[in-house]
Amino acid sequence: MSDRPQLIGIVLCELVLQDVLRRDAISCVNIHSGVVAPAFPTQLPLIYAFAQLTGGKVGFQYQFKVMDPDGNLLGASPMAQVDPLPNENITHKIINAFTGLTFDREGVYSFALDVDGQIVGTLPFQVVLAAQQPQQA
Repeated sequence: MSDRPQLIGIVLCELVLQDVLRRDAISCVNIHSGVVAPAFPTQLPLIYAFAQLTGGKVGFQYQFKVMDPDGNLLGASPMAQVDPLPNENITHKIINAFTGLTFDREGVYSFALDVDGQIVGTLPFQVVLAAQQPQQA
């Protein structure tokens, strides 16, 4: 078994709440799997990427990356260092905020999680153009 933590899941949401007394208690509010754009380009003012990973005996570095439908890098969080947890059975919970992500066309974008230089998981993010309402005469 690898010492590298294994991905449990990735969630995208508008707000992440962390309990003051129980730091491991996280709530994600208004979970997203995509956006309906009124026109292109369209911009998301703020979106959070939250991931949960298994515990391990060693620390690691991680970074979230946002890719366009062609696989080109659209944005990335800063590289962050995570220390090992005191107990392997506790999970790592990592959070990053993206502000001002701009999508220039329809398609399936992706949010990827890079751990120690390897992509450990991706989450598709569908961007579609809103249907135009026919004008009434």
